[in-house]
Amino acid sequence: MPQAGRGLSTEIITKVCFVACTFFTVAMPVSAAEPIESFLQKHCIRCHGPEQEEGDIRFDQLSRDFKSGLDTHHWAEAIDKVNSGEMPPQDEPQPTQDELSAFVLHLDSRLKQGRAARMAARPAIAHYRLSRREYQNTVYDLLGVRYDPAKPGELNEDTLWQGYERIGSQLSLSPSHVDRYYGAAEIVLDRAFLQAASEPRKVRKTAAELRYGGGKQQQEALDLFGIKRPLRYLLFPGRVQPALSANWLGHTGPEHSGLYKLRLQASGIRPPGGQPAHLSVGKQTSEETVDGLIEFDITAPEDSPQVYEFEVFLEMPTQLHFCVVATDGIDRRGGAAFRNALVSRDGYLFTHSSETRLLNPNAPQMFDDQGNGIFSTVLLDWVEWEGPLVTEAEKSRRERVIPPADAAPAEVAEYLQRFAERAWRRAVKPQELDDYMRSYLGEREAGESMTDAYRIALQGVLTSRNFIYLVEGDPTPRPRLNDWELASRLSYFLWSSMPDQNLFTAAKSGKLSGEVLSNEVDRMLSDGRINRFIDDFSRQWLQLHRVGMFPPDKKLYPKYDDWLEASMRAEPVEYFREMLVNNLPIESFVDSDWTMANARLCDFYGLPEPKRDGFQRVSLKPDDHRGGLLTMGAVLGLTSDGTRHRPVHRGVWLSEALFNKTPPPPPANVDPIEPIPPKGNKITIRQRIEAHASNASCAACHRNIDPLGLAFDQFDAIGQWRTREHVPTGVGEDPLVDASGVLPDGRPFRDAAQFKQLLLEDRQRITRAFIEHLCTYALRRVLTVDDQDAVEAIVDEAKASQYGVRDIVRAVALSDLIRTR
Repeated sequence: MPQAGRGLSTEIITKVCFVACTFFTVAMPVSAAEPIESFLQKHCIRCHGPEQEEGDIRFDQLSRDFKSGLDTHHWAEAIDKVNSGEMPPQDEPQPTQDELSAFVLHLDSRLKQGRAARMAARPAIAHYRLSRREYQNTVYDLLGVRYDPAKPGELNEDTLWQGYERIGSQLSLSPSHVDRYYGAAEIVLDRAFLQAASEPRKVRKTAAELRYGGGKQQQEALDLFGIKRPLRYLLFPGRVQPALSANWLGHTGPEHSGLYKLRLQASGIRPPGGQPAHLSVGKQTSEETVDGLIEFDITAPEDSPQVYEFEVFLEMPTQLHFCVVATDGIDRRGGAAFRNALVSRDGYLFTHSSETRLLNPNAPQMFDDQGNGIFSTVLLDWVEWEGPLVTEAEKSRRERVIPPADAAPAEVAEYLQRFAERAWRRAVKPQELDDYMRSYLGEREAGESMTDAYRIALQGVLTSRNFIYLVEGDPTPRPRLNDWELASRLSYFLWSSMPDQNLFTAAKSGKLSGEVLSNEVDRMLSDGRINRFIDDFSRQWLQLHRVGMFPPDKKLYPKYDDWLEASMRAEPVEYFREMLVNNLPIESFVDSDWTMANARLCDFYGLPEPKRDGFQRVSLKPDDHRGGLLTMGAVLGLTSDGTRHRPVHRGVWLSEALFNKTPPPPPANVDPIEPIPPKGNKITIRQRIEAHASNASCAACHRNIDPLGLAFDQFDAIGQWRTREHVPTGVGEDPLVDASGVLPDGRPFRDAAQFKQLLLEDRQRITRAFIEHLCTYALRRVLTVDDQDAVEAIVDEAKASQYGVRDIVRAVALSDLIRTR
């Protein structure tokens, strides 16, 4: 960059230099300041100074007090951009190798010299509030109680930071939070004390009972025809039908909330070349849809119905409905009148499609003259509900919490202390519980039973900051975690919940280090609770909460439905599960010859239909245009606006997820991309972005972002492959898509496939970013320049283990960074 001050008088330049030198005399030695200031003045200040402020960065205004750490993240980013060759830009005068080395060496030295002071300035005690999901898991592992904190009226929604819902600085505690935590504790204790004695109930409804009011009259008709098959219930697209009514299980008040088992026998009919029937069970949201609690494909053929079994947590009382999801909807065959005829009890009998004697030619036609289904349809034989269910493990957790009915105060105090140690995840002194015991004794003196009085004490424990927060540190500052804190950090990292008894025992004995720590991490990675980490981390890292945020236009994307959206959201999670469980190399995140798909995704992607229900590994060919995370429907869809793809947003997402770099926001005064006028020539979004990015204030950022998103222009707003871009306005034919580009470092690519191959050359950079994401998730805070050496050590270990994803997660869990406050 040309030297700053060009065009200014000699007097002004002298004053500026005097001020800068005076400041650096205070902030750092002159020998260290000169190479840094010289480089900045010569190569940076013109674009990041008083005349111009690209990326909202002005080097002349950044703090040079490296002990305070106010702007250390900006200085660290400067080193990173200079080292990578990204800065100064290629169209500006380039520094010599000596200049580069001197700048990086001296700036890095100043950052490291200030590290001890910055670390010492951290709060002596840190508090990290549990997220809603962590609260849910913790009360289950502590008391064996199922509780849904996301239900309307329960705990407040967590504040997100770039998709993460567990960053400590974002999770404040307002008065409304406090009230809701008290309410949550009451619900949790109600269920812990009452459900242990409740007996599960079971109800079974046959198709004849559900559909035909018992079916006596219809059975007489079958007997007349000599038909031996039982009556069946047709569930078809476009209408919701009862799955569980409030009165089926008798009185079901809130005390009956809990785990329920659903069993049903069903088979499916699909049109030739159409989708298999997909059944959703949940609460009705409209005449045609439900909010699915259970989602599954019905692939069993009509002649061989299958028994399907699920477990689901239900807040009682409730009503649930069935909904068949399919794009080949029944509305195309006559709409409401057609549906109403099908649900009329006397208008349509069904046992089997081969029973042509039952298929009245004047009745709605569900099958063609060959017996093929016209719609994706479910044939339900019976449904059964049982619950609330309590496992032996859940009973055990509750029983060890409650003292005997005749327990003396000293014994109650012992029970309370044991409970508090598990709930607060640390050693607890008896005097810390004095107030809770006084509450217990006061309630007893007032005539309350032992159980009710003890509940008051437990409620105090569950609403304490020691339970709601992970607390790290002591009034006397210390640099490392103690064993109790380490146990919690590990368990909330890998299990999204409290430590189990093994971890508590290791922490209590002070042996959570060395081989014991290594064995514990291996055990945790092999435990079923690791699925919580798989679900939570992948969802937050990839920002999957944005999938469906802008519902796709049904006229533009008629193939898009709720089942497809749910399948899309699950694909990257199942993909991550496959990578972690099988310790696959990290480059598979970028590209692979396989994916995880169910029947709906295979239909959408044009892949061979899987041989069994649910998600499974599916092989890919080059002309499938898939492989890795970047070409998944969820990723391509979450960066769209429901009508069109947005290359810039795709580039920003990729930069954040794959490189852990968040581009600066656009300047406030930049005009949006203009739409094409009705009589203008049809051009691609790419061409409109290029015109927009010609603005000098936009060009610098777009140069780094746009190629990352434009590489995927052959995928539309919901991730469908295309060769032409649909342009709704303007004249002429839809233009051909151009997915070529040039990376910021000058490497060209012609399409997404070649772009992904270039990314694979950056494996170490992608590995480092993935490790940074894992550490952000595990530490519950944003990483700083002071974490870089520890992160680099994990990168080196990942390299030594051939970049296996499970090995990387293990290396993070065992790293020095995890043990440092």
